[in-house]
Amino acid sequence: MTEPQYVALAAACDRLLRAPTTSLARLAIPALHFLNEHPGSLAQYAAVLNERAERHFADTPRAVIRAARGLIRSLGATAPDYSGLIPVDVMIVSHLLKPEQLQRDTDFYFGAMQRYFRDHGARALLVFIDHLPAGHRGPRPCSLPADRMILPGTVSLSTEANIWRQCVRAGSALRKEVTTAENAADSGLALLASGQAVCASTVKNLRMHAALAQLCRTINPRIVITTYEGTVAERLVWHAARTAQRPPLCVGYQHAMVLKRAHAIRRPVAAADMQCDPDVILTLGPVPHIALAASPGLQSTRFIEYGSHRRAELPDLMPREGRPRRCLVLPDASDQECATLFEFALRCASLRPDIGFALRPHPMVDAASLLRRHPALHKLPENVSLSMGTPLEQEFARARYCLYRGSSAALYAVRAGIKPFYVARPGELAFDCLHGLTDWRESVSSPEELIARIHLADSFPDAAAARAASLCNGFVSEVRPAAIQTLLAMTESHPPLAHDIVRNRSAQMHSRSSPAR
Repeated sequence: MTEPQYVALAAACDRLLRAPTTSLARLAIPALHFLNEHPGSLAQYAAVLNERAERHFADTPRAVIRAARGLIRSLGATAPDYSGLIPVDVMIVSHLLKPEQLQRDTDFYFGAMQRYFRDHGARALLVFIDHLPAGHRGPRPCSLPADRMILPGTVSLSTEANIWRQCVRAGSALRKEVTTAENAADSGLALLASGQAVCASTVKNLRMHAALAQLCRTINPRIVITTYEGTVAERLVWHAARTAQRPPLCVGYQHAMVLKRAHAIRRPVAAADMQCDPDVILTLGPVPHIALAASPGLQSTRFIEYGSHRRAELPDLMPREGRPRRCLVLPDASDQECATLFEFALRCASLRPDIGFALRPHPMVDAASLLRRHPALHKLPENVSLSMGTPLEQEFARARYCLYRGSSAALYAVRAGIKPFYVARPGELAFDCLHGLTDWRESVSSPEELIARIHLADSFPDAAAARAASLCNGFVSEVRPAAIQTLLAMTESHPPLAHDIVRNRSAQMHSRSSPAR
């Protein structure tokens, strides 16, 4: 994809989202939320760019089958009972990608944020959106604490039927816009979106929206927080939250690095009659804070620097030149990216047996699934190891270099003095998560080039390492619990916090049951 094509597609997505005919179902279509230059995000637009977008009539029977299955599931589904839930001050909406997340004290995305709210006297509920694949579905732990829950994946029969009606109407409206579009990009994108209007992900998004809306109307939170990357799920969370009787303060947490061309995170959706944009954005550190706050479309949004729980204190590290000649391979959560970087590293390892390579999958990748998809990982060369479970800080102490593309783990590696090498591919828009570094990082396109650059890095000291580490410290700051106090202060002082309501009710009941003195 070229730069002009990227810009044109981003603008076309926004025009379709902001059209007068926009509906909730259109808002739920993933393709219309143009995220960034990551290949995984851009792959779905290939047919539009090549002007090969066609009406896929074969998708219609599959959509009918999906609708029938959804309606059947709804018949046997038990409507969620929220009657036992008490009002809360804060609802944190996270994502369940691995079953182990349910057993941890802190959340992968939000760390100890729930506890910080509790420390400030606010009652917070952590809600997981279930993204586990069908193969992982089964008995859920029934011992989840009262302040945690998994959002139901099914809705009532009437809601399911209404969702499918909305999806069909949205698809029909988009097909009409194919013929009235003013340019090829708008026409092709409308055709792509019309097909996605009845796809499984759009329907799942609307089920999530319906379940969250019902939950918010029950617990009436004053603050609703979810991640902030510009995804469709985030916009639906905030829209659902605002259907409550008392619309809450909607907050997004920018928990990951902002890519150079990131689009969705730098502007509001501003769709007609769709209140789906955040009121407040919590940022990772001063550098992304300044960059996002300078976005013209976000001038009415409040920014608060919060920091990251992933910024761990680094142990005493020996100078880079004193560490083993070892390279950390740091892909993001995409399986395609994992395959790209691991294959590149294995080719490098065959050229230089004296250099070690540690293949470290993203922490949200399931180990068993990874090994099943990539049989080559079962038998690795002597100078290649699979690193899973070892704390990242320990890996930093044993490495001089890292291979990366989009993973923010590279930022933490630079803080530890590790030299980063970005793996570039021909014909691809670079999506270097360290694009803000003017030096120290290097780009390579072949194993031979990497080996040559490593040789140079080991031969000559580079004073840029300290500057790069200092700059990366500005990308990610330590968690600021004071930001929680700022958020709470932004909400109305009345009605009182939910925990005060519950405490007052308990006191009244106690006083009624106490004998008179």
